[in-house]
Amino acid sequence: MKKIIAVILFAALAVTAFATVSANAAGTFKYAHITASGNDPYATFTFSSEGAHTEIDPETVKWAAIKYRTVTEKDNTGVQLKGQLYVNPAAEPFIPIVYNHTQKWETAIVDLTSVSTKTSLASIWDNSHYSGKTAIRFDPMEPDRDAEDQNNEHNVAVVEPDSVIDIAWIAFFENEADAKAYDGTQNTPYCILLPEDLTAGAGANSIGSVEVLEYTEGEEPAGEDPKAEDPTPASNPKTSDASVVAIAALACIALAGVVVASKRVR
Repeated sequence: MKKIIAVILFAALAVTAFATVSANAAGTFKYAHITASGNDPYATFTFSSEGAHTEIDPETVKWAAIKYRTVTEKDNTGVQLKGQLYVNPAAEPFIPIVYNHTQKWETAIVDLTSVSTKTSLASIWDNSHYSGKTAIRFDPMEPDRDAEDQNNEHNVAVVEPDSVIDIAWIAFFENEADAKAYDGTQNTPYCILLPEDLTAGAGANSIGSVEVLEYTEGEEPAGEDPKAEDPTPASNPKTSDASVVAIAALACIALAGVVVASKRVR
């Protein structure tokens, strides 16, 4: 009986230790929770000092990686929202960012020399056009509009108020391989925008708020689209695997106690 109790207690302690390690190993990171107050939300953001450079060289840097999570999926016409980057100072054509609207954390890899498929204009990602090298303009949510329709005569699609997107970081690299390999921890990017940088945009338009929040791996998404017609009430977060294991450990310890008590009664 003593051996059985010892085995149960050892298993309980091992499981508890595993639960603690699992909980500590869960990834956590900050992100910018961006809410639009109206159509065409954008701002110009200064590169963080945490990158390898605080000034970008468009002749050297050709790729970007953006970690995001969409909340609002569509514009007022039902077309999926995209994102845009601009040289600084901003000029057409924009650099399109195509989102994968899964409402989960995704990473978009962006060719900075690309342009909208609806334009015949050539890329201006070069030193002759990009003179404000300490910053870049970012439009987090945009309809898939025609960049050459300057007066929006044929563009009826708009970003509706209270549309939301989450951005963890926007990192810039010299090559595609580094952009694809980056996960937010290794390989210091050439330039980077972090959540705190996204709260301090200059010349902001239609950005209602930018909150810096923290995400822990395994959590539920931030919530339903606030503009959804029939939003599903937010449910309680799922019990994490670590929590389940910890509960099992406590059950083992309780079982051991019952066995000991039963032995004493006898």
